[in-house]
Amino acid sequence: MMKNNDLRTPEQNRKLHYLCSRLGIDKETLQTMVWNYTAQRTTRSKEMYKHECQSLIDFLSETANPNRERRTAAGRADVMTIDRKRKGVIKAIFAHLEQQGMQPTMEYVKAIACRAAGKDDFNKLSPAELSRIYAEFCKKQRVACVKKSIKQGIYLN
Repeated sequence: MMKNNDLRTPEQNRKLHYLCSRLGIDKETLQTMVWNYTAQRTTRSKEMYKHECQSLIDFLSETANPNRERRTAAGRADVMTIDRKRKGVIKAIFAHLEQQGMQPTMEYVKAIACRAAGKDDFNKLSPAELSRIYAEFCKKQRVACVKKSIKQGIYLN
């Protein structure tokens, strides 16, 4: 178990809340992001560990890239878009595994997504990787439905 000195630093706290303010991220969205970056351990940023907080700060810093002109609403839309993509990937993998008769856990589903992308951290998957994985698992579901229909003899072109 980690100690209090492993919790995020005051500097990290200031940077995190500055980036959230700059991107127009509201309290509820921040809580969802904290929930994802702490592997569903907490929704409170003050309970984040240093490495978790730094990962979130890095992600938000990329989103708030000063090289692009981006309004606050656009930055928030980017964060919401990647969050939706993550949820879509999770839903597609869950559906595929349940179609196979399994009852997967969230950790197992995220591990499959990471393996499909060749990465170690689900939260570091790029939007392009998430889109590819989503399409792959949707295709697997369609193929399984066609196979099932053919076995039952009801598949028609």
